[in-house]
Amino acid sequence: MPVHIEKMTSDVSIRDGSGSSPADVEKLVSLVIARLDERARDAMRARAATTLTRQASKPLDAGC
Repeated sequence: MPVHIEKMTSDVSIRDGSGSSPADVEKLVSLVIARLDERARDAMRARAATTLTRQASKPLDAGC
């Protein structure tokens, strides 16, 4: 059966020949969405870890 989730489309096959229940499909969809979210978070962390930022610091007090 074709499954479309946001930007991903995939074909899912069941080996044992029994039909899939709506609950089984819902579990599969939830798992795939969770994995896609995890990949997106990992990509954002990697981007943030390697991004150069500019920031002005407070002037140092000379202690006078």
